[in-house]
Amino acid sequence: MSRTPVILLVAHHGMAARYLLRTEVFSTLRAGGARIVIVTPNFDEPYMQHEFGGEHVALEPLRTAPELRATLPWLVRFVITRVRRYGVANGHRSRAFKNKYDGFRAQENGPRARVLGAVVHLGVLAAWRWAAVRRLMLALEQRLYTPDLHADLFARHRPDLVVAASPGIFAADAQLLREARRHGVRTAAVILGWDNPTSKGYRGADVDELMVWSERMAEQVETFLDVPRSRSFVAGVPFFDAYQRDDGLPTRAELFARHDLDPSRRLIVFATSSPTLWELNEPIAETLARAIDVGALGPPAQLVIRVHPNYRRPGEKTFGGYSAIAERHGHVRVDVPEVRSERLRIDRAADDERWLGALFKHCDVLVNVFSTTTLEAFLLDRPVVLVAEEVGLDGGSAGRGWAEFDHLKALTRYGAGRVAHRLEDIPALVGRALAEPHADRDARRRVAEEECGPLDGRAGERVGRRLLELAGAPAPALPAAAVEA
Repeated sequence: MSRTPVILLVAHHGMAARYLLRTEVFSTLRAGGARIVIVTPNFDEPYMQHEFGGEHVALEPLRTAPELRATLPWLVRFVITRVRRYGVANGHRSRAFKNKYDGFRAQENGPRARVLGAVVHLGVLAAWRWAAVRRLMLALEQRLYTPDLHADLFARHRPDLVVAASPGIFAADAQLLREARRHGVRTAAVILGWDNPTSKGYRGADVDELMVWSERMAEQVETFLDVPRSRSFVAGVPFFDAYQRDDGLPTRAELFARHDLDPSRRLIVFATSSPTLWELNEPIAETLARAIDVGALGPPAQLVIRVHPNYRRPGEKTFGGYSAIAERHGHVRVDVPEVRSERLRIDRAADDERWLGALFKHCDVLVNVFSTTTLEAFLLDRPVVLVAEEVGLDGGSAGRGWAEFDHLKALTRYGAGRVAHRLEDIPALVGRALAEPHADRDARRRVAEEECGPLDGRAGERVGRRLLELAGAPAPALPAAAVEA
């Protein structure tokens, strides 16, 4: 009798839980008969146990590696934490990497830091251009720093496949993927975010297969992360599957009742950016609220401010400023996602994804700061006003060149979305989008198709079936409708 395959899923972050656990990836793995081991920092929290525990599923603790400073010489530590982070393939071609690296270099203070910075700079320049340097860099790090933190889990569960939420871009993923290789276990990884291959740093591990959104993303991981095309599996985006189904999201009536919205008014949604990355969320919300009050958008409108789930991260601002805006302006509502855990960062409530999708589906215009919500609106054929990051409180521009960021190039290539470079431009652009909602419809669709991959609503199932194959398990039978198609 053959052994039941065991698949170990690494959920180090709420976004990882969103992809691996709250889509059809998880249900497909269960339907395929595999035993699933979920490794997560909040393995013992009641809501996790209730939502994901059960027959053939085990939740285990994700352990944090000791501080680098306690285990490695300072020079090795410095090289590991800096060179790999910025030494991506072709980094000289990525505006995002160059900006981050320039910011790091600007923080070098003191004689020793400047000397080390010069050494690291030479290493980074070499890594940008030569694959042999990157291979050596990764091999040394894996040899010098791969503590065996989960040996007991490998011994107890004997996984056939370890699945991480990145190819080692994030430390927890790198740790488990390296341990898997040490134990002779096959590995796979997924890409969580639109910008991850082009802005998060070089991978920290080798993987047998990488699940990417689209052919374009497959090119990006080959260009910047040295993952050959033969090891990429184009799957689509599992957490966008509901957008492709007629019954996947709440109705307009349900959404408006939930937020006490006026059905006779147009709906503007502002998806705020993470407060530590940007400080203009509240000025944008206030600008939109005032424009609604004075009728500057044309038809009567109302605003929902969608709060970024990072509000629960230590040191972040709360959403009190948005609540004050809603109190001052009668047609403003604030949507605060329920974040479930203090340990699994920004892990949102299970049904939040559906209500967030409903906001995008039923809004008349989405406003954001070049976030992934742009793609979500495009998938649902909604116009988007994008606020450039260089917008300043004085209306000036810092010239950060958003259009040069690799993952955003499709927006400029096809002319999708309207870009505000000054705060005072936002109402006029929103008003124009309300008046001409179909003006860039074809461009929006082209961007969605190019960036999101297959748009059939089956990405989660596709990923799950592929993971079962990699683990040696028979994939579950396709539904009758899929067979007929």
